[in-house]
Amino acid sequence: MSQDIAWDDARFAAYALGVRLRDSIASVEKIPLAHALGRTLAQDVTALQGIPHYASSAMDGWAVSGTGPWRIKPRSPEDEPHAASDTLGEHEARPILTGGALPLGCTAVVRSEDATEYDGELSAPEPRLRADIRPAEREARAGDTLLAAGTVLTPPRLAIAASSGRDDVEVLSAPRVGLILSGREVVTSGLPLPGHVRDSFADFLPPVLGAWGAFEASPFCQHIGDSLEETLSALSATDASVVVSTGGTGHSDHDFLRLAVERLGAEFIVEAIAMRPGHPTFLAVLPEQRVMVGLPGNPLAAFMAALTVVRPLLAGALGQPLDEPRAVKTVESYAPLPGRVRLVPSGLSLADDSELGAPEVRVISKEHTGPAMLRGLGDADGVMVVPPEGTQPGDPVRLLDLPW
Repeated sequence: MSQDIAWDDARFAAYALGVRLRDSIASVEKIPLAHALGRTLAQDVTALQGIPHYASSAMDGWAVSGTGPWRIKPRSPEDEPHAASDTLGEHEARPILTGGALPLGCTAVVRSEDATEYDGELSAPEPRLRADIRPAEREARAGDTLLAAGTVLTPPRLAIAASSGRDDVEVLSAPRVGLILSGREVVTSGLPLPGHVRDSFADFLPPVLGAWGAFEASPFCQHIGDSLEETLSALSATDASVVVSTGGTGHSDHDFLRLAVERLGAEFIVEAIAMRPGHPTFLAVLPEQRVMVGLPGNPLAAFMAALTVVRPLLAGALGQPLDEPRAVKTVESYAPLPGRVRLVPSGLSLADDSELGAPEVRVISKEHTGPAMLRGLGDADGVMVVPPEGTQPGDPVRLLDLPW
């Protein structure tokens, strides 16, 4: 029988294996910003130009020179509304939009609501020098480091790179991930007959893996039956550096995944995890440093196992830090389950405990948190980690974030 590993130890082992995988990949690729969300920078991103690279108006209104009243200098029809295409003489003004480049000679911007226009002349309370002007290079100078190597790219960080004039970035290569979904009783469309089940993984796991930074291998998703031959064939057909499989992780006569990876000479890193649901999960290294993750066949159990080992594995492979669960408190009672943690889809309340400084966490519905059920997960804000000793209302617990 498999030797169970503690839940926290499984997470750390998966992360360490991801780091080992990253070292074996050890490559960098340049990709467009549009495809870089969630990736890890391999090189610093420096500003190609100042941000902003020109002085501009902070408001819609009038660019003015000197003291008022000002003679209005009309713009020609071909002038771009945001371009600095002219020069203001002393006591002259012209219209300007927010973000528009200042004309030469501009000393301040007068807001539209403060100004009165009459017979080609503009009057307004005297503005202070450089009022409502955004100076050039206020945010960064050309050559400044905007994002350091090792930074995980989020939407605002991508915007920072774009604002400096960049179209692409150099990132650590992402591991290619392939899916093998097993079970001859699984149907991929329509209503299943008794004894059959509808596939709940093909539309679920790919976006989850994508949110965690995985890159799709070729072929990406294979459906197979329950046989050693089909399992071995699927493993040899993919070019994935990380293979994630569902089902077949047990020890019955109909479970072939462990036997298949043993036949291929795999080194088991994690043989089983002291958790519920998701206990029969395993993690192994195949020849040529390919990683095999065996997830259980029940949907909720498979996701909890993926959250436990696939997320840390990919984080390590992408050069990202290991996620730290949030500190919360529970309003639920759980009996002890010696030696095993329980992972429970849970919701957060707005209540805050002044002593713990943590929000409350509650179970969505204990009726919908079985290993084959997804309704509880569909309504959850996170996953509560119930310790082996159980909980009482008010006890501190940990909460794992969801990838959506």
